Amino acid sequence: MSAVAPKLLVFLHVAVKQRAFQGELQAALPGIDVTAVGRIGDFDRALQEGPDAVLTLPVVLAARGLPVTMHGRRQGAADETYALVGSDSTPDAAKIQSVGALDLLGRDGTNAFVARLVGPRPKVERVTKVEDLLPLLQIQRVDAILLAARFVNELRVASRLNLTERDLATKVELAAAANLGAGGAQILGALRRLPTGLSNAVGVDEWR
Repeated sequence: MSAVAPKLLVFLHVAVKQRAFQGELQAALPGIDVTAVGRIGDFDRALQEGPDAVLTLPVVLAARGLPVTMHGRRQGAADETYALVGSDSTPDAAKIQSVGALDLLGRDGTNAFVARLVGPRPKVERVTKVEDLLPLLQIQRVDAILLAARFVNELRVASRLNLTERDLATKVELAAAANLGAGGAQILGALRRLPTGLSNAVGVDEWR
């Protein structure tokens, strides 16, 4: 009888489709059962199934009462810059009325996350994928979009809009992992050996 593979649950917004991201992770983590989701509701449901480890943002772990066992870092830093991105004119957090953002924590949690970065003024339009942010600007549904600054160049390539950005003072912690079950230590060890390209896709270059 073969041993049950340890389960890794991943909830991260990346620049590729979740199915492709899950496939790349699965290929890089042989012997581990990988589930990658892009919606907080799917994350909460999968969490009920008892994964051995979780890979997501620390703000998500904290909201669900989960411990951070291993921190991602990039260029020695444990956090990264977020930016407000607008079209034609550089957005001002004190003046914008609406902002598009990735849904990290459901309505109330995401609203609080956005308010921590840009203040409570703007109305928040939530989307579930990085590529869904640009259309909010294109159809002028929002005054600006909020995302990790490392995504901005990719948006420029994908858009004909004259995108302008303003880096925000408050930074956001990079991806982290929680050890939750018997196979967690094995999974965290494997994550430390992820190929460079995959680590970069989740915004980190080393784990500590």
